Amino acid sequence: MTEYVATSTINASVERVWKVLADAPGYAAWNPELIAIEGHFVLGGTIKARVRLGDGKVRRVTMRVTALAAPSMMEWVGGLPFGLFVGRRTFEVTPAAEGAQFRLHLRMSGLLSPMIIKSVGDRQPEVDSFAAALKTRVETT
Repeated sequence: MTEYVATSTINASVERVWKVLADAPGYAAWNPELIAIEGHFVLGGTIKARVRLGDGKVRRVTMRVTALAAPSMMEWVGGLPFGLFVGRRTFEVTPAAEGAQFRLHLRMSGLLSPMIIKSVGDRQPEVDSFAAALKTRVETT
C-alpha cells in the first residue's frame, strides 16, 4: 500500500471550502491534477475524472462516491476488478482557528498496485498541488 497526504489551512469557512470542493464541473477551472470531472458527487454515484500525471499525461479514471457527509467529508474509490488495484481518495474539511483545515488522503493498494504506482510515478506533487489550488481558489473567489 502507498499513501499520499496533503493538508492546507484555508482562510474561509468550512461551507465555503465545501462549495468549491463539491462542485464537480468547476474542477476544470482551478484544479491542476483533476482537470475535469464528469458527473456529480452523489453517494453511490459514479464520476469520471481526467487525471493529469506528473509526466503531463492525462488518464481517464472512473470512480464511485463511497462516502459523502457535507460539508466535512467525501470519498471516491476506483480501480480494477477483484481489488487488484484500489485507489481511494478521502477529502476532509474541518473547522480551524484560521478558517478551515483541508486534508486529502490518497491510498493506493491491491496486488497490482506496485506496477500501477510505477507507471504513474510519485503522486505526492499532484496531491500537494490539489490542496494548494483549492486554497487559492477558495481564498480568491
